[in-house]
Amino acid sequence: MKFRNSLSQVQDIGQTPYGHRITYITGGGHFEGPRLQGRILPGGGDWLVRGADGLARLDVRKTFETSDSALIHVSYTGLYRFNEAVTSRLETGAACDFGDTLFLTQVQFETSDTRYAWLNETLAVGEGRETSEGVEYRVSAISV
Repeated sequence: MKFRNSLSQVQDIGQTPYGHRITYITGGGHFEGPRLQGRILPGGGDWLVRGADGLARLDVRKTFETSDSALIHVSYTGLYRFNEAVTSRLETGAACDFGDTLFLTQVQFETSDTRYAWLNETLAVGEGRETSEGVEYRVSAISV
């Protein structure tokens, strides 16, 4: 599955005892995969804490709405490494490629819609990249 969302607001809370905290409020977006597709509803968020070493810990929550109107709560934690090369590319409006920096996530899903109940038992991992429009992820389910 792939999904992409835009950012609608950045709240730079600043240096806290835990690191530099930034909250990103997400705008809309879309997702697509072999078993589901639809849009990402505006209003989710990414509560990021950046450590002194440039490594950020992600805590993200958002709502997906499938093309057949099911709502899915999506949450993930992850790691993102800030680096000058990525920052410079983004400042010029260029996109980054997957693998340009450490940007990994562990994704969980939650829904009450019986058509998508299988998601409640699905754990996925993803890799992200930043673009001038927002963030794009490619996500794969882990199966045993």
